[in-house]
Amino acid sequence: MNFWFSAVLLIMAAIALAAVPLLVKRRKSSGTSAREANIEQFQEQQKELEAQLSQGLISPSLAAEMRAELEKKLLSDVPARRNKAKEETKEYLDVRPGVALSALLVLLIPLLTVPLYWKLGAQTELQVAEALAEPELNADSLLDTLENWQQSKPDNPQALYLLGGRYLALGRMDDSEQAYRRFYELTDSDQGAAQLAQVLYLKNNSRLDAEISQLLHEALTRNEFNTTALGMQGIAAFEQKDYAGALAAWDKAFSVETDPVARESLLTGINQAKKMLGEPMPSLRVMVSLAPELQSLPGNTRVMVFARAREGRMPLAVKPVLVSELPGEVVLDDSTAMMMGGSKLSETDLLDVVATISLSGDVMNPDYKGEVKSVRFESKEVVELLIRPAG
Repeated sequence: MNFWFSAVLLIMAAIALAAVPLLVKRRKSSGTSAREANIEQFQEQQKELEAQLSQGLISPSLAAEMRAELEKKLLSDVPARRNKAKEETKEYLDVRPGVALSALLVLLIPLLTVPLYWKLGAQTELQVAEALAEPELNADSLLDTLENWQQSKPDNPQALYLLGGRYLALGRMDDSEQAYRRFYELTDSDQGAAQLAQVLYLKNNSRLDAEISQLLHEALTRNEFNTTALGMQGIAAFEQKDYAGALAAWDKAFSVETDPVARESLLTGINQAKKMLGEPMPSLRVMVSLAPELQSLPGNTRVMVFARAREGRMPLAVKPVLVSELPGEVVLDDSTAMMMGGSKLSETDLLDVVATISLSGDVMNPDYKGEVKSVRFESKEVVELLIRPAG
């Protein structure tokens, strides 16, 4: 509805811009007309002629002859009154073609605009955008919308990419492969190679073959930070018990990945690879306790314990506990990280460690709070947090 309302307004504006200037009658110039200028020139020349005659510079007969020539010239330059009336009538009637053209434009603009937009415009793309904006509400129609888009524009790379992903989510591997293969042929891109490798890998019962390996090689050759290809490379290395190789691939992908779900999946793999390599997981130990005046809080009250970069706003890692578990020690590490596209907890030198209780559920305005600033992650010391009424 918003689109069509805006379209109608734009069509009306176009009609106004095209038609109104044609309906406005041009004003006559405010300067001296040609007729008046000729008369003034005749009068000046006649005065000069009389002056020359009175001074004896010319003879009376020559003066009479010159006066006759001036009068003749004036009559030929100045139109008769009836001609002037005709011109004024013509000027009045000049507006009539503008009216006709304006009426034609008023009819043609909407008649041509709507069918042209329907043929050349982005109506289908708007439907796709609306469906993707709320996929849960449009789950039933999303696939139909994407398929209609792809059928109307068979070689549109964006339509093929989205359709391939939708087929993959629904487990329709053959259809997903067909869409991604066509996308790769059209774009010859690193993401096309990576997405095709992914669906082929899943179709092949999570086993690499020559084609999949070649596609991954092409993707990473074109873009060494392609997160899809790096994720698959890590999976393949992990299954071959190359935990160091898996860790390197996943760490590299994690450094550039911004999608929260993908980051959480990568971090799970990173932690698992470190565990298999026997590497200790860096952690921050926090001892949380309540001030004496808060001891009467219900045991099922939720306490949020988190760490953020010094003077930062977004938590890097968070762990919820209950009042009944306090006093107690909470361990924050990369496995408790908030996957919001920021750094890992272990990569941040200085941290603010915070514990909050919000009885209203508004985490931005807690009722009770404890905080210790500028904690060094590598210090290995236990951070003491005492929760008091927020002030």
